[in-house]
Amino acid sequence: MPQAVADALVLAAAPLNEQDKLVTLLTAEQGLLKAVAPGAARMKNRFGALLEPFTDGEFHYYWREDRELATLSKGEIRRSFFPVVSAAGNVFYFYFMGEATLRLMQPGHRDTRVYRLLLAVLAARERGLAMDWLLAYYLVWLLRGEGVLFNPRRCSSCGARPLERAWLRSDFRGLLCPACRREERLELGGGELEFIAWTATRAPDQVGEWPGRFAPAALVRALAAMVEHHGEVTLQSRRYLPEFR
Repeated sequence: MPQAVADALVLAAAPLNEQDKLVTLLTAEQGLLKAVAPGAARMKNRFGALLEPFTDGEFHYYWREDRELATLSKGEIRRSFFPVVSAAGNVFYFYFMGEATLRLMQPGHRDTRVYRLLLAVLAARERGLAMDWLLAYYLVWLLRGEGVLFNPRRCSSCGARPLERAWLRSDFRGLLCPACRREERLELGGGELEFIAWTATRAPDQVGEWPGRFAPAALVRALAAMVEHHGEVTLQSRRYLPEFR
């Protein structure tokens, strides 16, 4: 059976049966990888803390051509983000990021930026950057990486630019200026549009340098709606975030 090694972040781990767990990894080179971790559902198991959500590690696995799931054989923790992820003010935000990634990324998509992006966001939160702004930044780049983010400076209908305010099209494939808008309801102001453009040349640890004054809640809701539309899902974890209450 072919064998391989992957640098990866654990996005999800759940019992598959009484003995094993089903693990979803965000790998550095191969996108999403689903694998069985034999014996990991036992109280005492050889994987230990390796399968905690958002653990960054080196994972050894093998697979068979006739099976959809790989099988983990061993691994080593490179860096644990458990303290920052499990903190009361963070846990549901990272749960939301993980679910959005799982639902939006297409099988076989090997964009290495998403792995590096999530690592950078985790590290930025460790340094105390605001969680809601990091979530907005992450969603912008997740959509950008999947090729479904709109141009924040141009009306998709008439080409008008720049935009001081705009509305998301009902198919979420562009923006409409005030002259082209019809029944669209999801509105973004000039500050929100400028933030989206600003992220294209900024790293997550620079979010604290953003000079804008708007609250990011409306932007988070709009970006989440895009994830749900393009992923054809309802993100269950949004019910736990204050941005959706």
